[in-house]
Amino acid sequence: MAKEPPTAADEGSGNGFFKELSSAAAKKALTPLLATAATAGTTYLVRKTTEIWQKDVLPKVREKGGGKAAAKEALEQVADRLSGRPAQLLAELAERLGEAAPSESRVDQGSTEKGREPESEAQREEERKQRQQRRQQRQKALQKSAST
Repeated sequence: MAKEPPTAADEGSGNGFFKELSSAAAKKALTPLLATAATAGTTYLVRKTTEIWQKDVLPKVREKGGGKAAAKEALEQVADRLSGRPAQLLAELAERLGEAAPSESRVDQGSTEKGREPESEAQREEERKQRQQRRQQRQKALQKSAST
């Protein structure tokens, strides 16, 4: 018998193989590029968010008297716009924030505990210094990455 000419189905299967092969190759080539782009985008967003926080938000929070005072004011403003039970709950929460005792009382209680030795205070101070150094190192690294 004579050879039959290839049909459309035969040609499609050969073409499909090359299509899949090129698609897989493209995915393998693009995956690292997409990962790099995602990492760069995330780094940029973190850097900008930190910058905005330090330049714009933090001074306003400090101006209002700290985080609790700013949260209290925000809750009061939201409660004023609402009505009913939600407004009452927010107003109560804002009151609690205003009445909250400073955390100094907890520190004072901790220092009068029995069994606390002077060397533990020295250890705590050393830990504080180490945390401060790590914060400074992270800040320097962040600034260095911002300049590149």
